Amino acid sequence: MPLLAALGIFMTASLPGLAADAFTAGCKHYQQGKYPLAKAFFVKAVQDEPTSIAAHYQLANTYFQLREYDNSIFQYNACLKLNPDSRMRAFCTGAMAQINNLKRSNANKVASSDTSI
Repeated sequence: MPLLAALGIFMTASLPGLAADAFTAGCKHYQQGKYPLAKAFFVKAVQDEPTSIAAHYQLANTYFQLREYDNSIFQYNACLKLNPDSRMRAFCTGAMAQINNLKRSNANKVASSDTSI
């Protein structure tokens, strides 16, 4: 997922004014692994510019890093609803598939540990 943050930096130019400032700060903190701080800035960027595909996408990536998988899926879906290009669509759907696999794997681990008691 850190590779995907680079895409967000490239997209910074497409955000107006204050949203771009919040987005840029979010990208900086994300790259430094400061995910809670990045989350705060990406939430601000989404609030300032709700139609920003880049802001929703980076917020989704940040939620993923924080293991807030339901929030991550919500933001990937928000990104998809904004009709991104095929590359971004593939990133979003791939990330959601990865999350669903993680959730299934975790559910299987819990189920198998319950039966071993």
